[in-house]
Amino acid sequence: MQVRTIQSPGSKNSRIPATVRIGVTGHRALPNEPHIRESVKGVLARLDGILHHTPHSFVVVSPLAESADRIVATEVLAWHIPEGADKPSLEVVLPLPKEDYLRDFAAQKSVDEFNALVATATSTRTLDPAATRTAAYEQVGRYVVDHCDVLIAIWDGKPAGGQGGTAEIVEYARKIGRSFFWINLENGKIKEERNADRILESLNYLDAYNGEELNDQKNGSAIEAQYRILEKPAKESGLGSDLLEPLRQHLLPQFVRADLLAQRYQYRYTRAGTSVYALAALAVATVTIQTLFFPQFFQLLWLEVAEIALILLLLWANHVGDWHRKWIDYRFLAERLRAALLLCVAGIECDLPKPPPHLRLSHRPDDWMIRAFAWIWKSRPQAQPSRGIPLESLKDFLLAAWVGDQCSFYVKTGERHGKRHWLLARTGEALFGLTLLAAGVHAAGLGDWFLPYPPLHPGVLPSAAIILPTIGAALGGIRVHREYLRNTERYSHMARHLSTLGEQIKQAVDLQALTNLLEKANEVMLLENQDWRVLILSQELHAP
Repeated sequence: MQVRTIQSPGSKNSRIPATVRIGVTGHRALPNEPHIRESVKGVLARLDGILHHTPHSFVVVSPLAESADRIVATEVLAWHIPEGADKPSLEVVLPLPKEDYLRDFAAQKSVDEFNALVATATSTRTLDPAATRTAAYEQVGRYVVDHCDVLIAIWDGKPAGGQGGTAEIVEYARKIGRSFFWINLENGKIKEERNADRILESLNYLDAYNGEELNDQKNGSAIEAQYRILEKPAKESGLGSDLLEPLRQHLLPQFVRADLLAQRYQYRYTRAGTSVYALAALAVATVTIQTLFFPQFFQLLWLEVAEIALILLLLWANHVGDWHRKWIDYRFLAERLRAALLLCVAGIECDLPKPPPHLRLSHRPDDWMIRAFAWIWKSRPQAQPSRGIPLESLKDFLLAAWVGDQCSFYVKTGERHGKRHWLLARTGEALFGLTLLAAGVHAAGLGDWFLPYPPLHPGVLPSAAIILPTIGAALGGIRVHREYLRNTERYSHMARHLSTLGEQIKQAVDLQALTNLLEKANEVMLLENQDWRVLILSQELHAP
């Protein structure tokens, strides 16, 4: 899957269309060609459905063997074109030199059909020679699987009958984790097989992002506010406002959109998590108070029923709304675009974020947000404004708008998380201390001595011994779920690292030295973001 950005009519936001590369493998003898054609259309309609909010087009990758290959090619090329997308196209890959390959087609009609399709192709490639003809067919089948996003297999489901056959190519697709649609040769039924590449999930996630709605006024105000944030250090550094204007038209709206959506789902996810722990504690308190103080009013237990129902509703809403994944995916994209904004001003290439071996859990190299970022970056204004900017002015701007700004963010956020960790930890300890006191007084029968007037209700001490540790446990759950302590340490470390890089940037003597340091800063922030993703991915919301 490839993605590229286009401007939505009348909107500053831009959607991110997809180009889905479709490979094909299948038998040459088809008992019911019209039925198979309808099934191929069904697969294309299924992809249209997955990409409901996303302008998209298809590229078919095929050696154009007889029957199955050509059916898929002709149906893809004839498929309707959504607004804003490129026309479907064909990439031909040949197992043998063309003249040799044509010997496979006995009938002149077949040769003519092949030549007509090749004439419409955007590219034609002949693979390197293989040891035998059958090895060449196997090689081209594997090439198709390797170079497509999703495979259409028109197959009878039977074991391989020879080298390079459909069954062997399907098995290869499974082995490398390629998702595919299996069209049963005999009855035309379509089976969707999702494998390790998770391409169909990735298309779903991209479509979900494109389908997100933002208030136009709020979005426009956020873009202008972000522009002013960048404009201030630009002016203070002696840079003209025209330096930032290209960003205002392209990268900035994309960053603001991702940032606002990340904030939206962070708010929903974190509030849901806090509410789940609070409601769990409240449910315990409700049943305890009803049992010990109002045993005759059993109807009060409906409050507990409502509290448990709210917990389940929040868990369901988080799962169905995909709040957790959306938060971390959208935040990852936003932080990459934040870096891209400033690297664009400096005229530095912003490479695709590839996870190092120890952070492979953070994201896949072909996740939807990686591909989205690649096309957003490629379609940016190509000017390199840094070439005409005084070095000191460029350094001052980048320090104020990016490295220094991010350093301040990590300092403030680390301090805030540290304070919240301390408050929750101390409050929890105090609650357990009160629990110890209440339990001890109750066990010793000293309730009347402890508080002789007014007389204690017999349920006060046992209810305190039950409710207080429950609240303490809920506070501990919130503290651990939000990872306040670990984030405090991470953010403090990042602040120190960025502060050191900032001092080195101040001492840079030429543009090359500055470029090296900015690339290092970008790498440091990317690694931190990847590490954050690994941490937060493990914090999915579940029942306490």
